[in-house]
Amino acid sequence: MKITRHTIISVILIFFAIFLAHTTETGFSIGDNIFRGLGISPMTNGQTGFHYPIIIYFVLFIIGCIEARRVMSRRQIIVVLLLLFITVPSAVALAKPVYYKIHNGLDTVEYDSTNTQFNIRCSEDRRYIEIIGAITLTNYGNDLLYLGIKIPSEGDIKQKWFSKDLILTGVDSSSEFILPPGQKRTILTYTKTPLINDYNGQGLMSGPKLILFTDNKTRTVGYNL
Repeated sequence: MKITRHTIISVILIFFAIFLAHTTETGFSIGDNIFRGLGISPMTNGQTGFHYPIIIYFVLFIIGCIEARRVMSRRQIIVVLLLLFITVPSAVALAKPVYYKIHNGLDTVEYDSTNTQFNIRCSEDRRYIEIIGAITLTNYGNDLLYLGIKIPSEGDIKQKWFSKDLILTGVDSSSEFILPPGQKRTILTYTKTPLINDYNGQGLMSGPKLILFTDNKTRTVGYNL
C-alpha cells in the first residue's frame, strides 16, 4: 500500500469517526462530551432517545472509506478497519484521564454505573426503607474532594420508594464522602428513609442516575450523562 495524502486523510477520518463514537463500559464517550461541552445533549431525551451524533460519526466514516477506496484495495481497507477497531478502545482509555484532568472539582469525577448497585428493602419493623449501596467513583483530578451523593426521586423511584431526592449516608452515618486524588473508590452506603406506602419486600437498583454535590456545585451523573 502506497502512503499518499489520500491514504493519510482516509485513515484519519475513519479513526476519528470510530474514536468519537466509541463508548466505554462506564458510559464515557469523547464525542458525546464534546457535544455536551458545546451545550448540546447527544441524546434526544436526556439519557434515552435517538443518539443523533452517530449520524455525524457515520458520515465521517463513510467519507473516510470512500477516500480509502481511491487508494486501497478492499482487503487493505478491511485490514485497516480491523486495526483501527482494535486500537481505538486503548486510545479512548488513554484520552479519558486527560479529558477529566482538564476540568476541576466534581467535573474530574467519573461515575462507573456498571459497577454500582443498590439493595432496597423494607426494615423488619416495616417503618423504613433501607438502602444499601456500593458506588464506584474515580477522582482523576489533583485535589481531595469532599462530596455528598443523592439518588434523585423521579419516575418509578418516586412512586415506589421515596418522594424526594434521597441523600445517601455512609456506614458511619456520615453524609460526606471523601475521594482522594487519582484514586478509584467503591463507596459503601447505608441509608434509611420512612416508608411512604405499603411496600413490603426488596429490590435491586443497578447503576441509577445520581447527583453529586458540594457546598457550591451540583452535578448529575449516569450512563449517557
